[in-house]
Amino acid sequence: MLFSLTHRNHKNLTTEQKIEYVINRNKKRAEFFEILLKFVGVCMKKQIRMIFENPWSEQTHLKEAFLKKPDVIDNNRMIRVDFFVKPTAYWFFNCNSTNGFTMQYDKEKRILFNAKPAKNAGLCSEERSMISPDYARNFICDFIIGKKQDIGQLSLF
Repeated sequence: MLFSLTHRNHKNLTTEQKIEYVINRNKKRAEFFEILLKFVGVCMKKQIRMIFENPWSEQTHLKEAFLKKPDVIDNNRMIRVDFFVKPTAYWFFNCNSTNGFTMQYDKEKRILFNAKPAKNAGLCSEERSMISPDYARNFICDFIIGKKQDIGQLSLF
């Protein structure tokens, strides 16, 4: 985790530089978390339907400190034909998720660590952040409008 003094990205820094980096990163995280909470608060107060998505890896801050547990956790986005296998959590506010399941395996699996790096340190690369159009369609049909599609592969489960 980037808040650890032993993280590999910190290997060439002095102890003082590592501590300063962690302090600054923590300030940024707190600032963005506050903005997110304010945004969710506005959506809840004004009854605006909103779906919030965030990576669901073991180091995510939102596992311990958010308003509620995620409504949907997609542990393997490749099943719904995204570019990468990466767990992602979704929170639904002022709306409910449906429970469809579209299984589609027609994309070549990409490796997250082989994705192009971001131009600025601390940001995720655009390639890692992109959602395939097929995944977006399958997600909308499965979790938002509850529409069964005549594509993909049937499941025994």
